[in-house]
Amino acid sequence: MGELRLPLVVKPLDGNQGKGVSLNLTTEAQVREAFAIARGYRSRVLVEEMITGRNYRVLVVDGKMVAASERLPAHVVGDGVHTVAELVEIENLNSMRADGHNGFLTRIEVDDIVRAVLAKRGQTLDDVPPAGERFFLRESVNLSTGGIAIDVTDEVHPATRRLCERAARAIDLDICGLDVVAEDISQPIGRGAIIELNAAPGIRMHEHPSQGRPRDAGGAIVDMLFPSGTPARVPIVSITGTNGKTTTTRLVAHLLGATGLTVGMTSTDGITVGGELVSTGDTTGPGSAGVVL
Repeated sequence: MGELRLPLVVKPLDGNQGKGVSLNLTTEAQVREAFAIARGYRSRVLVEEMITGRNYRVLVVDGKMVAASERLPAHVVGDGVHTVAELVEIENLNSMRADGHNGFLTRIEVDDIVRAVLAKRGQTLDDVPPAGERFFLRESVNLSTGGIAIDVTDEVHPATRRLCERAARAIDLDICGLDVVAEDISQPIGRGAIIELNAAPGIRMHEHPSQGRPRDAGGAIVDMLFPSGTPARVPIVSITGTNGKTTTTRLVAHLLGATGLTVGMTSTDGITVGGELVSTGDTTGPGSAGVVL
């Protein structure tokens, strides 16, 4: 710890969705506890200095920013009557929340990280927050751990937008979710930073924000993958019968391949793509077609 400036972040080295992430750690005891939590998800753990500020996710598609959201950690709002635990149960009844990624928001789970965050503030699940007080349960902002998103696309400063676009191009990602920490996204990033780049970013925060204007992030991705006027369908040949299906399939694949096309084929011999055998065995089931595609 002596080589790093406080506060610290501890997280699984190759994790996802904010699982096992602990933030704003200032003591050795907190770091040790966070390390044990992170080890529960992955064997390798990353300890790094924490950049303070508001947390944003910027989506860049085909080199251009298409959406941006401010993300807030999982929290409840006090009513002066119910305990924190009861407020979590009430919030999880919200029709927008569901298990995992089955809803626009994810249900809030009370786990060791939530208890550690509360303990760090001298609070417990049995506390009764005052009416109107926003009571944060986590410090990580992922929607997958119960957070919410607020659309800020129109507020992003031009310099920050260009920075994010350059960062995505620098690592050659045509779809990139950038985690940005800054005091105010409408101002130059200043002492803030891009803290992470995601190659497979979620888009529900942009398509269905808790506040603000929905953005057609999925449409931007589809337009990039299938530009207007270009072929977007994969021709499929289906062969059925009683005898000779594999022989006929091989013959058709050979004829199509001779024209210069890349051909994927499934049969009782396995899966072949572009003449290369990628799987052996009887692969005539519907799942094999998905492998080819």
